[in-house]
Amino acid sequence: MVRTKCGSITMIDVLQEVTDWGDENIPNNIYHVNGAGKLVAFENKFGTKTFTRPLTFDKARRKFTKLRQYEEDLPSDAVVVQGSNGKTYIVQDGKCTCPGFTFRGTCKHVK
Repeated sequence: MVRTKCGSITMIDVLQEVTDWGDENIPNNIYHVNGAGKLVAFENKFGTKTFTRPLTFDKARRKFTKLRQYEEDLPSDAVVVQGSNGKTYIVQDGKCTCPGFTFRGTCKHVK
């Protein structure tokens, strides 16, 4: 597990959905997804919505194209950790963005 103080770069992926919905009239939108796989912003024809708390984001049965990446703006007391699966998580104020902490309230990243 790699632990680095912020100053380390974590990236936000900007994903354009390209799913073929067949005859259904479902719009494909743009999603901003952090290194933990959480949704931090959403773009559609009405504008952009940024979330103060990242939301769960499911890519199952959908197709995406990466448009670009940008650096995630993290607080100075946040710590970036690399999980055993290669994903990055943010530890701050005794909380972690990993699934283990989300479901159990504890994880190996928080010490």
